[in-house]
Amino acid sequence: MNRHWHILLLTLLLCTGCTTEERPLEDNTNVDLQQDPESPTDPGDSDGSQANSSDSLFRMGDWDSVQQLVKANPGKIVVIDIWSTYCAPCMKEFPRLIELQKKHGEKIKCASFNINFAGLPDQSPESDIEFIEPFLQRHGDTVEHIVSTETDEKIYAQLDIYAIPAVLIYDTEGKLTHKVLEENAYEKTIFPSVAKMLGDSTTEGETDDQ
Repeated sequence: MNRHWHILLLTLLLCTGCTTEERPLEDNTNVDLQQDPESPTDPGDSDGSQANSSDSLFRMGDWDSVQQLVKANPGKIVVIDIWSTYCAPCMKEFPRLIELQKKHGEKIKCASFNINFAGLPDQSPESDIEFIEPFLQRHGDTVEHIVSTETDEKIYAQLDIYAIPAVLIYDTEGKLTHKVLEENAYEKTIFPSVAKMLGDSTTEGETDDQ
C-alpha cells in the first residue's frame, strides 16, 4: 500500500511540474501575440507606401498621352522607349534609357511606354500590371512611365512600326527626328544622336567635326 501511495505522490508531483513548466511557454506565446500586431503594421505601411509609389511610378494612358508629354516639354529633347515585358531585348536595353536621362539631366526628357496590352479575351490594360510594376520598381522613377490603354497592334499602326524595342527621339520643337528599331539601339544610335542634338562632342561615337 505504501508503494502505491508513493507512486500516486510522484505522479502528482510530475503533473504539477509540467504545468509550471508550461506557464512560461504560455507567457511567451502571449508576448509573441502582442508583438504580432506590430510586425504586420510595418508590412502594412510598406504596402501602403508601395501602392502610393506605384501610383506615382507609372500612369495609364494612350498614345495621345505620350504626345501630350512631348508637348509639355518644349525646349527639351524627348526620348520615348516603347517596350513590353514579353520582349527580352526591350528589358535588356531598358536600363540604358535611365542612363541616358541621368547623363543629360534637365536637358532631355526620357519616358517609357509599355505596350503589354494585346486586347486578348478577358484581358484589360491593367491585367499585366503584376509583371510591369516589379520591373519598373527595380529601375525607379528617374524617367516617366506610361502603361498603354491601347492594344499593341494599334500602337504599331499609329507609329508605323513592326516590332519592339523601338525608341523615338523628338527635337526641342517636338518634331520626331528618329525612329530607331535595331539591336543595341542606345549604343549605336540613341546616345550619339542625342549628344549631337545637344552639341555634346564628348560622347563616344561622335565625330570631331559637328
